[in-house]
Amino acid sequence: MQWDAIFVGAGITTLACSALLLKENPALRLLVIDKHIVPGGYSTVFRRPKAGATFDCSLHKLSGMGEGGNLNNIFEKLGLYEELEMKYPSDYFCCFKDKSGCPLPNDATQTQEVLKQAFPAQADAIDTYFEQVAIYGRNGYYQFQMLDGTIEPDIEQLRYAHKHLKNITVEEGLNALFDDPYLIEILAAPGIYVGGYPEDLGYLYYLHVVYATLNKGNAYVVGASQKLSDVLAKRITDSGGKVVLSNPVTEILTDEHNQAYGVRCKKGEFYSNSIFINTSPHYALENLFNTNVDFSTVLKKLEALKPARATTTVYLVTDLPPEQLGLNHTESMMFSEAPGEAGKLRKAAEQSGFDEALCEQAFWQNSPMEVTNYHLLDSDGGKVICLNVLDSIDHWPQRRTPEYREKKARAGEVLVERLLQQIPSLRGHIEYQEVASPRTYVRFTNNTDGSGYGAMVGTDISGHVFHHKFPIKGIEFVSAWVAGPSYEAAFGYAQVKAKKWGQYV
Repeated sequence: MQWDAIFVGAGITTLACSALLLKENPALRLLVIDKHIVPGGYSTVFRRPKAGATFDCSLHKLSGMGEGGNLNNIFEKLGLYEELEMKYPSDYFCCFKDKSGCPLPNDATQTQEVLKQAFPAQADAIDTYFEQVAIYGRNGYYQFQMLDGTIEPDIEQLRYAHKHLKNITVEEGLNALFDDPYLIEILAAPGIYVGGYPEDLGYLYYLHVVYATLNKGNAYVVGASQKLSDVLAKRITDSGGKVVLSNPVTEILTDEHNQAYGVRCKKGEFYSNSIFINTSPHYALENLFNTNVDFSTVLKKLEALKPARATTTVYLVTDLPPEQLGLNHTESMMFSEAPGEAGKLRKAAEQSGFDEALCEQAFWQNSPMEVTNYHLLDSDGGKVICLNVLDSIDHWPQRRTPEYREKKARAGEVLVERLLQQIPSLRGHIEYQEVASPRTYVRFTNNTDGSGYGAMVGTDISGHVFHHKFPIKGIEFVSAWVAGPSYEAAFGYAQVKAKKWGQYV
């Protein structure tokens, strides 16, 4: 059968793009292929029945879910609210340091006031910061609407941002405003949502992330990310499309004119002149194409496309609901006793060639740790707590070695102890513990260096156009490697690609 399009990889961008295409044109014949046993890529769960738990691989917070939010608008367009139950938390996140918690409201103006009360000496700088979010963060957030003419940009604001903000990091931007290390750590913490520390991320991009999460509303899907993926996959199959799982693609088929015409998989060959690739471009070029194709220009561009940070995750199950044990917020950020040292330690670890002890001290012990109380979000998933730190694969041994197993155990001990130091009432109540490392994420997604967020969005974004003038006709890339990190970016990019591609069908 000749398909109108084949999607390699059933990640959330694929599912959203396919659902949007079929919403506009139900007659399209779309095929989605994935190596995993469930659709969704990172947007999946895994279950541990003996522990009575369902663990989410990625879904902590959906941004843009308020009125006028980009993701909210796409959900409404697809009618997803008819099938999904959402939970809207009252807190942005709770900051923990020295066993003291400071909840930030899920509202920009209220959070601004809370921070001014907590850091009165920084009040003027806090006002300036939130003004930057409201202006330059908003402009970044509505970039697609500015491009299609539905929102008129302020040219002077764009010029200012291009001249003064585009080429600085979050670290540089925040240090120019503030001199309190703890406040800087708090404000930089949303970088965890997109896989970057303050020394990694571009400041202008980061302002748009803050605007998306704090100004345009947050929500969680009850039933976790798998529920969202399953609903989208069902939309595809109900419209006549097909989702084939447990079927790894081994080759993109091309003819002598460098035109893609199909894919070769474990379960045979499937044919189409339009192939959408939802995987790391580094992996795709190395593993999915005929070696006779000249990819030298693409590979040169990819040198500038840096993976976002990897993630080390600890999944916990408690004997009592976590909120009864002191974890009262859906999301918390745990900071070290010396927040100003975290960045210095990370740089020292990298300059050492990723010395193991230095890396563990920098990434596990001193950098911010994001904690999600999933029981508050969806009690049916069990009494689950999830701990996340951004990490680097460079200090992790290969899987299935004694060194790897020892390191996983050590990661669990360190991160859990950090949680218990901040919330001592949890001690003695953890019944189950499991660790996912950067190697785990490579195993299940083929993402380069275990990145959980696709490409890093730093000050140099030249690598993000690696797919322009791609040497094989009929190839499109749809993933966080081109869309940018976050669910909202995935859906937004999927909408752009669906509109563009739909014009030529």
